[in-house]
Amino acid sequence: MKGLGLALIVGGWMVAIGGLVASEATMVRLAASLAGLATSLAGIAALNGAHLENAVWKARGR
Repeated sequence: MKGLGLALIVGGWMVAIGGLVASEATMVRLAASLAGLATSLAGIAALNGAHLENAVWKARGR
């Protein structure tokens, strides 16, 4: 899950930057930026979920 989260974060960043480079139309840039933001936020959520599975405060009997 950590790898998936990191891949989504980097992929979202690449979508946002790629949309800015690929087009000069404002609406296309806005759509690409929002899609990249949504992808990055999904990656952050996945990374947070993976972190919470192995949280220090959840360790029992160690």
